[in-house]
Amino acid sequence: MRTSRIAAVATGAAVIGVLGIAPAFAEGGYTSSITAWLPGKESSHWTDNNRDSVSTSVKFAGCSVDNGRFTYAGLQLKQERPGLPDPVVNRDNNYCDTSSFGDKAAGKYYFNYSNLNGQDSVSAYLSVDKVTVSY
Repeated sequence: MRTSRIAAVATGAAVIGVLGIAPAFAEGGYTSSITAWLPGKESSHWTDNNRDSVSTSVKFAGCSVDNGRFTYAGLQLKQERPGLPDPVVNRDNNYCDTSSFGDKAAGKYYFNYSNLNGQDSVSAYLSVDKVTVSY
């Protein structure tokens, strides 16, 4: 009885361990950095074919500005529409962490750096050591 109980617990722990460390696989993504951006600058564009239910996210790590203090960067997730204005589909203030924008419909997207600490006209340049985009 004790042997079967230990085997059951070990099997359950192995299953939980495998399921617990299995990441939610995003359809795509990339890692980059930001060097000396002013508000209005946009990221690389990507195509989300919406083959999964993973939230589109932008993760910042190592944020700094050359003049003043970094509190947050205002980000706008935009959907590319050839020949038309690109609409803002989500906004978020990124406090050098992760901005999650939800599962998006198939299309081409990018994020726009819209403001620093709520100010869209600043002379401070934003730099981010690591930017991870997942979609």
